[in-house]
Amino acid sequence: MARSKKNTGSWLVTYSDLVTLLMVFFVLLYVLTPGIDQSVFQNFISYFQSSVGVMEQSSIISKANKDQDNYRQELSNQWIVVEDFLEAHDLESQVEIEMIPEGVKITLSDSLTFNSGSSRILPGAIIILERISEMINEEVESIEVQGHTDNVPIAQASFYRSNWHLGAARSVSVIEYLIGQSDLPPESYQATSFGEYRPIATNETAFGRRQNRRVEIYFLYTKLMQNTDFSESLENVPINEFLDFREFLNEQR
Repeated sequence: MARSKKNTGSWLVTYSDLVTLLMVFFVLLYVLTPGIDQSVFQNFISYFQSSVGVMEQSSIISKANKDQDNYRQELSNQWIVVEDFLEAHDLESQVEIEMIPEGVKITLSDSLTFNSGSSRILPGAIIILERISEMINEEVESIEVQGHTDNVPIAQASFYRSNWHLGAARSVSVIEYLIGQSDLPPESYQATSFGEYRPIATNETAFGRRQNRRVEIYFLYTKLMQNTDFSESLENVPINEFLDFREFLNEQR
């Protein structure tokens, strides 16, 4: 099972040094300002002492990242039973399971799941979807199913008007089956069609087109979806502090 790349956060060290130097610079400017008495200076120092520092936030972020890495490892161990099932039934070449930042991605090949131009799930795929549905538990926040096709135009006699419609019908078929096999409420599912416009291989060869015809199932887990954009929050904290610092100076003058 492929693992997602880890964010080392090494840039935080340089960033925190920069913020610290800027703070010291403003402290010196303020101390050198004529007319400052001891009480005002103590108020100024207490403001920074009561604020959450960048290094403290960095520690919180590191702990959150570590917790999520541990949780991803737990998920990886849980999904090993599905990989063992696929291997036992000689299906590992037609189903791919990989870790993503928000959870788990399962890719089903077109030949395993549907007949050409059809959205009716084949018996071989039913066996796999049944095993996958057993992985749906209270830790899963939502499930998204994406339908993908090759760029071969739909036959005129087809029930579907375009590859968009075919991909959508296939994703809905998979979702309807999963809903019937689990307790996850229907509003937690999302059906998506990308038609022919998200290829993973060339459409110039039969092999490439076969790879592009696929269904992707995304298990999105609550604990991983709660991960906020820490880089954005770090950028906001010092800016807000310096804005408040400017207001503090204005009040004291």
